[in-house]
Amino acid sequence: MRERMLFLSAQKECSKEEEHRTESFLEILLEKFDIDLLEFCECERARFAESGYALTVHRVEQAANPRRALLRPLDKLRSKAVLEDTGKDLRTEIRQLCSRHTYSHVFISHRLLSNCIDIISSLIPEAVIITDAHRTWSRAKEKDGPVRRKIKYPYHKLNEARVRRDERKLMNKTGLLLTANEWDALSFKALSFADAGKVHVVPPFVDLQEYQYAEPACKENGIMLHWDMHTIQGKNAALIFHEKVYPLIQAEVPDVQCYIAGAVDSEVRALSKADPSVKIIEDTGLAGEYIRRSKAVIACLDEGCGGQKKILEAWALRTPVVTSPRGAEELICENGRNILLAGTIRGIAEHAVKLLQTPELASLISDRAYRTLLNHYEVKNVKAKVLSLV
Repeated sequence: MRERMLFLSAQKECSKEEEHRTESFLEILLEKFDIDLLEFCECERARFAESGYALTVHRVEQAANPRRALLRPLDKLRSKAVLEDTGKDLRTEIRQLCSRHTYSHVFISHRLLSNCIDIISSLIPEAVIITDAHRTWSRAKEKDGPVRRKIKYPYHKLNEARVRRDERKLMNKTGLLLTANEWDALSFKALSFADAGKVHVVPPFVDLQEYQYAEPACKENGIMLHWDMHTIQGKNAALIFHEKVYPLIQAEVPDVQCYIAGAVDSEVRALSKADPSVKIIEDTGLAGEYIRRSKAVIACLDEGCGGQKKILEAWALRTPVVTSPRGAEELICENGRNILLAGTIRGIAEHAVKLLQTPELASLISDRAYRTLLNHYEVKNVKAKVLSLV
């Protein structure tokens, strides 16, 4: 008989990369559990909206709270912590579900780690709690330079201490803590050596069946800007690329084409009007085809751009990637072997030109990247690991 799991998910302020990761976990766990999915979202409340043999969906609307919106600036520093408050309706729904069903496991997504873990551990202490977490505060602190650290206000340090306290409590109450990379895993393990065995790395992953094409790609002198353009960070990265990097590439490869896929800001859209070599691909379903045709993919790893998932997609489509070293340590990659890394504008341009002018190098790097994807980021390998842990 299959065991029953409560799966807590949030669509509130969730990036596409986080949303895809949570949905992927849900699909994997459905192979082993009957799941009650409780979604906290900005939509009309609809209980039992979808049901099936293994999945029953409950939705709780995120109610607007003007008073809390006014108080939020006072809590600005706490917004950097990984823990967020949940709504009263969500907590009520959790109590009702726990009173009606017996759950052997509970999965809590990153956005619902605040009050949910306390409620679950008190209502069903015998259940195994699985959490998917990452340490945004430690990542932000690493970005601070020495000058910024000197002028940091005392309450920044106080806030760091509060975050560490909350994260130690999280590790103490969870039965299995999943992180997306070794960096976060080591950070969590350093917080509590007694609970370090609960931490496991489940990297971002892709299903190669979604990237299969009947015919091989015909490469052309094109580069693909592959990141989320609808965010502020994504828009700014695209504008900087076109202003500073793209002219250097055009000087060496005059017939180069630049492709941008998806919903874009008006400022980014204006680029295609000012420069005929820049093409906006409105249909995101065609993005894969343009990645296959391009000789290089430029990926942005700034927070909010969804860089890691985009790199894996390019690897799956056998197109080499050029990006900055920032954040690259979260993927298994080596500069010059399965990816090209550059920390300067000129360096990124030179790598892109090298791939455009040297097809043999591009083929070698893309083949190595594809093998790395097969060994570490393919969904079958990750699925086997997740199911073995639970």
